[in-house]
Amino acid sequence: MIEQLTVTGFAVARDVTISPGPGLNVLTGETGAGKSIIVDALDFLFGGRHGRGVVADGSESARVLAVVRAGEERLSVERNVRLSGRTSGRIDGETAPAERLRELGARVIDIHGQSEQLTLLRPSVQLAVLDAFGGLLDQRDALAGQVRELRALRREVEAVSLDSRERERLLDQLRFEVDEIARAGLVPGEDEALRREQRRLASVERLLAASASALEALDAPPIAEAIAALEEIADGDPDATALAAEGVTLEQAAADLGRSLRAYRETLEDDPKRRETVEARLDLIARLRRKYGESVEAILEYERSARQRLDAIETAGASLEDLRERAGALLDSAAAAASSLSLDRREAAARLIAEVSAELERLEMPGASLAAGFACEDAPDGLAVTLPDYEVVAPGAAPSGGGEPGARAFTESGVDQMDLLASFNPGAPPRPLRSVASGGETSRFLLALTTVLGAAAEPRLVVLDEVDEGVGGRAGSVVGEALRRLAERHQVLCVTHLPQVAAFGARHFVVTKASDDAGVWSDIEEVRGEERLRELALMLGGDTPANRAAAAELLRESGE
Repeated sequence: MIEQLTVTGFAVARDVTISPGPGLNVLTGETGAGKSIIVDALDFLFGGRHGRGVVADGSESARVLAVVRAGEERLSVERNVRLSGRTSGRIDGETAPAERLRELGARVIDIHGQSEQLTLLRPSVQLAVLDAFGGLLDQRDALAGQVRELRALRREVEAVSLDSRERERLLDQLRFEVDEIARAGLVPGEDEALRREQRRLASVERLLAASASALEALDAPPIAEAIAALEEIADGDPDATALAAEGVTLEQAAADLGRSLRAYRETLEDDPKRRETVEARLDLIARLRRKYGESVEAILEYERSARQRLDAIETAGASLEDLRERAGALLDSAAAAASSLSLDRREAAARLIAEVSAELERLEMPGASLAAGFACEDAPDGLAVTLPDYEVVAPGAAPSGGGEPGARAFTESGVDQMDLLASFNPGAPPRPLRSVASGGETSRFLLALTTVLGAAAEPRLVVLDEVDEGVGGRAGSVVGEALRRLAERHQVLCVTHLPQVAAFGARHFVVTKASDDAGVWSDIEEVRGEERLRELALMLGGDTPANRAAAAELLRESGE
């Protein structure tokens, strides 16, 4: 979750700081005030592609800084962009490229912008979230491993069949790769340990100063004076001996803490050579990651696979037939795994559809429905599975699991291509979600889908920009209730124009527009009590007694 966000010189945000809380946080404001600036800033912070155009007029650079809690970690994340267009990022003071910021963002935040930009509209993302919802990620990963091994075996078969010159070139390449990785002496988990050490080394001066301040406070005369005074009280009042005993306990605890702090300080050393060693090691790992895999574990897996290929090619003359047999057996095994995964996906889709249907009922869209279209493509060297070329899993219909046997094209995620389909009226044929993504009905539909998928996801910040677009009146309250349900598991930040939605916020932030000789900018502040009543009244049409009473009723009905 995001504990604090500071935006400086970014578009119309001159200098803004907000502290979102757990649960539902709402942002409101008049049209043109810049309500979406926080959404854009978060997208930029976590690696979004924003050029120098986001730098505010009169500023040399734009800066977004956030305090982020990711699991047990509490991180400071920062990204800047200069007028030249050059960007820079940091995580806990350590330089972080955009790719690393995007990796962190994938762990801690989901941004749902205007509907045409929603990642949920992409079929590849839809298949991935279905696997997560259905608890199929282990199956998917196992199949991916088989597919990678199968491709490696097929390359070996091809390599064995090459002429001698090409074979020697491939052997040289594999020997170089194996040697380069082996010389690095990588250890699983090493990169994360090095990053932690790098952060610690970069903070030695601050840690020494803080621990010195703590020791000075523990050794301060007031503690000894307080204990002496407690003993004097106990001498004069036997009933107060417990106070003196607590004083002794405090003195002992302070002494123990002081010893621990001194021992801790002895572990702190400003060691530039060690820092250089750590940074050089991280640079080496980064170079290997770019060439061989996204993690130390993936690099080591690549080395293992490369060694196997090297051994196989070196003994190619006698092993060509064996390689073909192994590839054939692995093809059969991968086909069985892909077939099982495909059937499980269809069952997971049926469960997802049922849960989304229930959520659509709660959102007062009983005529809307979700379906899932699964497709497979033929490929002569594909996986032999028995699946239909195209099948729609619809509400109330069990997956058939039938179809004609055939060789199907495959990737590491299997043989399936999937599209989520939507229909907003009974009897209307479902169409791909990406082709109907506009208007208020779609906003509520996507909210229903997000709420169901969110229940199976790890807690994170979910950012929703104008999810209530085209929604009003009673439907707004229903949307607010759905957002609060989503916020029971996740931190939610919602940009809204509806007072019925805003009333459900645990925290309410208002975006206002201001100007001076230097230009126009946006400001954001949290409102409570009477200020919040006034904002809701303005959203209802004006700050009148009647609208204030209506605003108070909205808050009462929402439980806020």
